[in-house]
Amino acid sequence: MYDGIRENLRCAVDEKKSAAHGAQHLLSMFDEVASREQPIVLELGTKTGVSTSVFLGALHEGEGGHLYSVDIVDCSKVASSPYWTFIQSDSADIEGVLSSAPALRTGIDVLYVDSLHHVDHIRKELFGFFPFVKPGGVIFFDDVDSLPYMRHREKDNIHTEIGNRLALQFLNEVFEDNAEKLHFSVSRGSTGLARMEKRSALGDKLSDQHQPRLRQNKRYWKTRRSILRRLKFLFPKLES
Repeated sequence: MYDGIRENLRCAVDEKKSAAHGAQHLLSMFDEVASREQPIVLELGTKTGVSTSVFLGALHEGEGGHLYSVDIVDCSKVASSPYWTFIQSDSADIEGVLSSAPALRTGIDVLYVDSLHHVDHIRKELFGFFPFVKPGGVIFFDDVDSLPYMRHREKDNIHTEIGNRLALQFLNEVFEDNAEKLHFSVSRGSTGLARMEKRSALGDKLSDQHQPRLRQNKRYWKTRRSILRRLKFLFPKLES
């Protein structure tokens, strides 16, 4: 049932169509899980089970580990595997999920966040489960690229465009506040995929200290224009 998933994804990537970006994102998650020994994987948001199948394919290839999938609706029929447990719950109910799957408390290797795409909800999930992610564990976030949803694009949708942009802005700010605890990267195309790798210890929490952000006030732009004028005066050839 889960044989050949890696190869199918590779073929989709090689086709060089618009869907190749999404296939590449799924393949990167597959490889992340498959590279680990007996990994514990937590998937927040199950729906039709696309990512569920990808994770299970990786677990079956490695012959071990376990996937815990969480969704607020009953998705218990989307997959079948001895390596899989479905938990019907609000994914932001951290204690409820942990009580249903105590093994998560020992350390999560891969966390995938793809549930309700609202910043407040993502914040609860990320800040709530981060302490239970192992050092070197990885957190993936779906829906962080606005490009396909912009005006006249293939999925033109202003609400999703704005929502994805806000989600990415939030993740950028989390990284800015916790750069010493995280590696952070974003793969664009399709709906986008963000990746955070935990650099700190099991049990460590994320800070929400609101470090200084990008300057956007009038004083900044006035200073910027002044610097540019001086540069043009001192180095007139820069204009050419």
